[in-house]
Amino acid sequence: MKNLLELAAICEAELRSIGIQPAAQIRWTVNTRAIRRWGCCKKSGPDAYEISISSRLLQDDVDIQAVKDTIMHELLHTVKGTKGHTGLWLKLAAQVNQRLPQYHIQRTASYEEKGIEPVQARYLLRCTHCGRDFSRQKMSNLVRAPQNYRCGACGHPLERIK
Repeated sequence: MKNLLELAAICEAELRSIGIQPAAQIRWTVNTRAIRRWGCCKKSGPDAYEISISSRLLQDDVDIQAVKDTIMHELLHTVKGTKGHTGLWLKLAAQVNQRLPQYHIQRTASYEEKGIEPVQARYLLRCTHCGRDFSRQKMSNLVRAPQNYRCGACGHPLERIK
């Protein structure tokens, strides 16, 4: 398993080398429960953040650059004024991609881009009209009673397939 703290220190140094200053106080954690997200950044104080990285990314068979891309993505969220994935965050991501060409910072990344085998969904729902699929890992009201919900694309009813 890769060392998260070592990789985070490398990414922070590279970010500072191009003049971008992440928060001074960052607590790093490994998330063993994350299935569909690679990382998460939460504000925990005035200039303090907690960043969690999915344990799936830290496995030995995953390319190190895939991990560093996610770490860098989350570090950009700690820069003042970078809420969400628009505005300043988007400009900084473009700056990182240009000045540090080994990085490919984007809003989201697929399993294929990370080189990881996708997790099969426990539950599958489908629109009765357009056929759009909705996958879920956890039991929810949508899974229990799909007839009470409508497709976001066409407005028709959903049915549970799996």
